Amino acid sequence: MASYDLVVIGAGHAGNEAALAAARLGVATALVTINLDEIGKMPCNPAIGGPGKSQIVREIDALGGGMGLITDSTMINIRLLNTSKGPAMQVRRAQCDRHAYKTEWKRLFEHADGIDLIEGMVEEILVSDHRVVGVRLREGKVLPARAVVVATGTFLNGRVLIGKTSYPAGRSGEPPAIGLADSLRKLGLRMERLNTGTTPRVNANSIDYSGLPRQDTSDIPL
Repeated sequence: MASYDLVVIGAGHAGNEAALAAARLGVATALVTINLDEIGKMPCNPAIGGPGKSQIVREIDALGGGMGLITDSTMINIRLLNTSKGPAMQVRRAQCDRHAYKTEWKRLFEHADGIDLIEGMVEEILVSDHRVVGVRLREGKVLPARAVVVATGTFLNGRVLIGKTSYPAGRSGEPPAIGLADSLRKLGLRMERLNTGTTPRVNANSIDYSGLPRQDTSDIPL
């Protein structure tokens, strides 16, 4: 049975960067996600940067993270926002091809040393003598580990609300992490709920583009 220094639960933006950073430091790492074809999935807005995120993207890039480089290779549009304001308010925002973005993340991990990609749902964090010793997957497989990073995003006891309809889900079409949430609660961690929203999906064929201004990518290097 393989044993790891670190198990990262979740392969979104945060989990990917945690796994990549650990592996580059020589830490034997397992990255666990429910679907290996959805590593780095952008379920809502396929944008990197913008007013709320540019600073952290630059910081991650400065520390050797993957997000910035993968954005450079998969973006279809980049613009400088808030140009009517001073330099302190101006930010870059790149729009990525969401399918290419997740494909590049998976390719990066498949060619990286020190990372095992594992498809599965973590049901329990295993603790002995007040120390983490690994995780247990839904099918019963145990991954021994010295440390665990929980980067589950919206999946812990997740629910999707569409209009007046509500049902358990991590994201639309994906199962929530009920067992892992219960495991964390049993370890004494308080669980709270964060609400995040996404815009309605619009049929592109129903839009009259003639009334919309065209936004080309920046004509100066950003």
